[in-house]
Amino acid sequence: MSMLLITGSYGVLGDRPDGDTVHFTPHDPGFLCEVPGGHRVKRDENGGASLRLDGIDALETHYKGAGPDYVHQPLGLGAHAARDELLSWLGFTDVVQDAEEKVTASTPKTVPGYILTSGADVYGRCVALLGSGAPPQVGNPPKPARSGARIDVTVDMLHQTANHHLLSRGLVYPTFYSDLPQVLRADMAATTQQARAAVAANGVWAHDVTISGVKVESLASLTEDLVIVPKLFRRVADYVRLFGPSLACLPAYLAGGADEFFVPGRRDSIVGLQHVVEVTNGTFRMTRPIEDLVFVEK
Repeated sequence: MSMLLITGSYGVLGDRPDGDTVHFTPHDPGFLCEVPGGHRVKRDENGGASLRLDGIDALETHYKGAGPDYVHQPLGLGAHAARDELLSWLGFTDVVQDAEEKVTASTPKTVPGYILTSGADVYGRCVALLGSGAPPQVGNPPKPARSGARIDVTVDMLHQTANHHLLSRGLVYPTFYSDLPQVLRADMAATTQQARAAVAANGVWAHDVTISGVKVESLASLTEDLVIVPKLFRRVADYVRLFGPSLACLPAYLAGGADEFFVPGRRDSIVGLQHVVEVTNGTFRMTRPIEDLVFVEK
């Protein structure tokens, strides 16, 4: 499956970037209208859009969900490390943020780059692989691909993206959707397993308890102490804010979320994370590693 290449620049002023979200303004904003799929990219007054990095999920730095206040995952156990590494990799230095983590200054103000995308999410964010500098070379003889071209993304091209960089450093979790080509998912799954084994000190795998088990005494357990897959964090944090820390009804709540996904060995999709989350004696755990799941974009 080919992906749409769009060149442009990244910017962070006035935004609250995290480890898997950043703002991008194309050289030709019209190309965002050509992003395929059932959802349209939501563009701002300058023709730019918010990007969600394809294939990965960083610890939450400001998640609202059930509200009314924003919550986050442990900031010192990987959330800020992923954000800082993404901005550094893109080429930003001296990024200044206010108390609410909104960027008030950066050097430079924008950096050039390109994205490879096959769709947008339900919130209007463009889901993409992020590249820095010049776009990948294609053809024979090879030359930089032109913005607006649809290209078959190779594993070598994947390895030149921020998505792969963050995953290889163990700073983010994998979270795959069915629009991401299978060959790229397979490489990212292998990269995940290598990063998990390496256990980088500032990465998520040094602290991850998603499969070993989580006991929730209060919301602070999730926001300050325990590192788990962000997709599961979002569901459980909302549950705790609505119903308190007792996990008795968590399976039913997860069923209501209706996340649809595929797992190896099953031809048909599964609906509801309760099928891969086990609740026993006041603790919960995922029964499959996150790279086994391939979600269907809503």
